[in-house]
Amino acid sequence: MKGDFTRNTFDPTRQFTRVLMQQGRVQLDADWNEQGAILLHYLQALAADLIGPHAGPIGNVGFEISPVERGGTITDLQIGDGRYYVDGRLCENPIPATYYQQANYPLDRKEDPLPELSFLVYLDVWERLITAVEDDTIREVALGGADTAVRAQMVWQVKVSGDMPGDPTNDEDWRKFTERWQAVNRGLLKAQAQRSDNRPDDACITPPDSRYRGAENQLYRVEIHQGSFDRNGRPQQATFKWSRDNGSVVFPIRRLSGAVTAVEGLGRDGRAGLQPGDWVEVVDDGYALRGEPGPLLTVQAVDPMAMTVTLSAAPGVTYDEQSATHPLLRRWDSRGAVKIEEGKPLPLEDGIEIAFQSLEEQGENHTYRTGDYWLIPARAATGDVEWPGPVDDPASLPPHGVTHHYAPLAIVNGANVGDVTELRRRLRTIWEPGV
Repeated sequence: MKGDFTRNTFDPTRQFTRVLMQQGRVQLDADWNEQGAILLHYLQALAADLIGPHAGPIGNVGFEISPVERGGTITDLQIGDGRYYVDGRLCENPIPATYYQQANYPLDRKEDPLPELSFLVYLDVWERLITAVEDDTIREVALGGADTAVRAQMVWQVKVSGDMPGDPTNDEDWRKFTERWQAVNRGLLKAQAQRSDNRPDDACITPPDSRYRGAENQLYRVEIHQGSFDRNGRPQQATFKWSRDNGSVVFPIRRLSGAVTAVEGLGRDGRAGLQPGDWVEVVDDGYALRGEPGPLLTVQAVDPMAMTVTLSAAPGVTYDEQSATHPLLRRWDSRGAVKIEEGKPLPLEDGIEIAFQSLEEQGENHTYRTGDYWLIPARAATGDVEWPGPVDDPASLPPHGVTHHYAPLAIVNGANVGDVTELRRRLRTIWEPGV
């Protein structure tokens, strides 16, 4: 969730039931966001307990898979409309679609061919943050261009796999099978900043011996840039990037050709602007929805009059005013993508230090996935970060997100509609007395 937030305070282990506002008190975005998270957690947990890992209403079960055949060859897959629940998350397909024409999963027929028969079709469900840059209908035009709240979107993607689980109808077999897409060990990170015992009385003065020496409160974001494996399953060096603003500083792209990009604006102030030497990532809907990192480049020059930014190299993509994939430059405060070295302290800035924990003593390795992230609130008043555990021994935490949920839909055995093994489950919606 790359929004301009103070922090994320929701913790299901604390079992809070609601947030109650008090009169005459300051209200923060974190309070309102926690109220929404509490209610959402309750509803999704309730749905998962009643429905199970996955199922659809018997009268409107969605995501029926039917092969589209041409000349005896499967050229596409029809995706039926309706509803389906995955781990309590509601997935709605309002109108029939096809595998290659999904709204939230950009695919290319040549680069993303269907596997050879027989192959598995499954549902991948996750939550994505949508701002006014990605969806301009969120913006209230009466405010003259200012943005307000952002939205969280439930993204569903129908995917295929040439590999098969032992028994896709067995929940335990399915859970173990999905660990290839979402490993159990996705990385462990700890963060710390030494707390000072000699704080000045003036809360506006940062303690000189505090290890967090920033003058402002920040929400740091540490995000995996390049995962442990590429899209073809080949191992590669995992890297990360970080931002002191939760990755929320972005510049919508109007045109990009070569290394020069025209942007809609250069930030509301100097703190949220661009300077030569800054690192930016070229991102659009395609990168975000495929879970792939965008090109990470440095800013060579900024022309505030022409509203152009010159990058260190051509990113390999082009955009114009008609581009519908909402391209943008996202500013990162790390010096590019940083190599992950487990067990080694890695300084960020102003005394904040992180470390990726090693599993060598357990004979296992972490599998890092592009887009997984950790949030680290840093507070000037305490000269510390908000992180579980003692100051001298902070806890090692798994990623705060993004969490994916999976459900099997079908096994396609042949080009005929009848050559499909149905894997969806149906939920009874009318209960009879005594049943």
